[in-house]
Parts: sequence; structure tokens; C-alpha cells
Amino acid sequence: MHDSIFSQVWRWSGSMAAHARLPFPGLDSLRTNHSQAWQDLFILTMLGGKRNGHYLEVGGHVPIDNNNTCLLHREFGWQGVTLELDPAHFPLWRDQRPESTFLIADALAVDYAQALPLWFGDEVRRLDYLQLDIDPSINTLAVLKRLPLETWRFSVITFETDAYTGDMRARDESRQTLAAHGYVPVARDVCVLFPPVSPQPIPFEDWWVDPAVVAPEIISTFQRINAGTGLPQNLLFSS
Repeated sequence: MHDSIFSQVWRWSGSMAAHARLPFPGLDSLRTNHSQAWQDLFILTMLGGKRNGHYLEVGGHVPIDNNNTCLLHREFGWQGVTLELDPAHFPLWRDQRPESTFLIADALAVDYAQALPLWFGDEVRRLDYLQLDIDPSINTLAVLKRLPLETWRFSVITFETDAYTGDMRARDESRQTLAAHGYVPVARDVCVLFPPVSPQPIPFEDWWVDPAVVAPEIISTFQRINAGTGLPQNLLFSS
């Protein structure tokens, strides 16, 4: 991997496009990305640069920096619903992403079987992206259990396990739950740079796809790479 563009700051630069393992339409024109660990580029890679997709973002936090849906919304025309418990973040969303649907809500109290049809329409039973990321990770698992997984499908899922803490309950049970519903892990124990915890990348998330949407050869290729690395840039880019 080229240290000059990949190892220090995990942010997009135009020179990275030539190294993408699976280029997608729109990649060459990207100016920046916003996710903390390349999740936005992972989503677009798995879905072939899909435009006008739909997402459910559980744990929105701030609207731009380290946000997984900002690039999708701003550059690829995606729409969705963001849930956030802390009302202190509302002014930022109002000012910086006023066209996004941002709801102050306790994700552990939402009846998703009723809410999803209200948010996305009665005829919809698939969303393109599901983010599950609230604290602590055991609460993220609780949200997963509240979702109507029998009747709704999600093409790409990022589940924050926070495995670096040593508490593996959410990681292990979420893996069992998602696998039982037919989802396939493309990358396990994806790492992130988080200096307050460690100067080295730490494992914090699993990335899943629905094999009904993502081709098996793509899944197997990325699984093979992930078997040797937890670094997301190694997964998405080649040297």
C-alpha cells in the first residue's frame, strides 16, 4: 500500500481512484469522503455507485465529519432517516444538512415494524444501507433485535461492535443473528484510527451484505482480502 496516500489520514484524494479494487461510476469525480473508516466508499463499492438509494442511519451523531451518509446524500442523491438520541446535534443537522431527515429519538424505543413503512412507504421492503452505531455496543445489538428482519431487507449493513473494548457480546450475537437471516460478512473486525484509545488501528465494526444484491464473486474477493487484514483501505484499494 502506498504510504503517501493511504497510511496517515484516512480521507479520499483523487490519486486513490486508480487504486480502487472495484471502481464504480462517479468515483473519478469524487472530491472528498466523510466516513471515519471508509464506510461510505464501501457502500458505494458494494452497490456499484448506486444513485438515489435509501438508508436508515441509527446513531447519526454529526452530519458531515465521520458521517457515513453525507457523501451518499450530497453526491449520489440518497435519501433516508437518521436517528440520534442527543438533541445537541440538531442545530448542526439543521444548518449543514437541512434536506436530510433527522429525528431526535431513542433508537431502543422505536417500533421499527410500524415506523419503516411510515418513513419509506408501505410498498418498500428493502433499504440500500443500514447503519447500526449507538453506545454502548450492547445497545446497538438491542436495536438489531428490534428490526423486522423477517420482512425487511438491507443491501449493505455496517454494525459497530466496538470489539476493541474486549466486550464481544454484541459482535458475537450480531453475527449469529445476521447470518441466520441470510446476510454475509464481507469484512469482520474492520479497524479504525482512534487515537484516544490507541495509536494503532483498533477493531470496531463488521460489514455485511445481502447476497441477493451483491454478486458472489465480489463477496468472495473481499472476504479473501479481509482474511489477511482489518484495515479498510487494504480492502478497498490495491497497491
